[in-house]
Amino acid sequence: MHSEISHHAIIGWDIGGAHLKAVALVDGQVVAVEQTACPLWQGLLELEAALDRILDRVPSCSRSRHVVTMTGELTDAFKSRTEGVLAITEVVTRRFGLESVHLFTGDKAPIPAADVSAEIAGRIASANWLASGWSVAGRLCHGLFMDVGSTTTDLLLIENHQPCFRGYTDSERLHQQELMYTGIVRTPVMMMAQAAPLRGQWAPVMAEVFATSADVYRLTGELQEAADQYPSADHGPKSPAGSHLRLARQFGFDAEELGTKSLLQLAAYLREQHIQQLRSGVEIQLSLGYLDDRAPLIGAGTGRFLVKELALRLQRPYRDFGELFQGNPASAGFALSDVAPAAAVAFLGFDNTPDAP
Repeated sequence: MHSEISHHAIIGWDIGGAHLKAVALVDGQVVAVEQTACPLWQGLLELEAALDRILDRVPSCSRSRHVVTMTGELTDAFKSRTEGVLAITEVVTRRFGLESVHLFTGDKAPIPAADVSAEIAGRIASANWLASGWSVAGRLCHGLFMDVGSTTTDLLLIENHQPCFRGYTDSERLHQQELMYTGIVRTPVMMMAQAAPLRGQWAPVMAEVFATSADVYRLTGELQEAADQYPSADHGPKSPAGSHLRLARQFGFDAEELGTKSLLQLAAYLREQHIQQLRSGVEIQLSLGYLDDRAPLIGAGTGRFLVKELALRLQRPYRDFGELFQGNPASAGFALSDVAPAAAVAFLGFDNTPDAP
């Protein structure tokens, strides 16, 4: 455990269903950026263990505050999202103390954990995208924020320094393509395309989780291995050879039957289909007509390299989320842009601290 620091500290937490992410600030400066696997669908003990792992790696402080946002309430560990919000809140308040914890509820000022109730759980549930939006809106006048993570992609228009959205709940945002259930690590290949060109014909993608998007982006050379924190689909090696085997199996072949060249071509094709899926969401948001041609795409998440490519294709400027903040260190392979909602709630907490400079 790091030695205790006497300065004012805030830790922003993004508690997901698959990962726990954290950003620690001391006197408003980033001192740690962390992410660890947290299979919350297996129960709240997984969250306890994930908190331990991260707390062992970040500076401690006698005056620390904790600001929390979450999406983990959606996992099947809970009968309802309300139950999940209250259960997750109980874990963090028991761990850090009721007075030390604040929750993000969609507004710029997080609320004290003591004010959390079933009546406002719907505002807390899966609102981490809006925390990111407020952070971006405070620093840019116009743009389209896009967070491409391991599992999902969030899209949020920024207009006149305000987040501009049509949906709030997951179901509403899915309908508006402000939330897309696709990412660069955990998405099954069968959700990236229905068929792919192979040996001179269309080869159907088998409806089975033989391979994931991590295999695709490992073969294209774009996967940040630190972000791939779960076993592969077959629990085999996370190597090019392992990805060759899994991707070939997705089409009913052994890797040796197809060969490296064919498998790399398959990966490139699946990547292109994935970009087109993401572009469809971008085009929907741009079709609302709020942004002029100079407004940038703002990229976050470990898949933000795809946002950068989309900006190039759309002939728009690109801005990286992390560049909007002072202090952007990498820690264990992660940068501020990789964990945007955790960074956002940390800074929102700092901005709303009475004794902040």
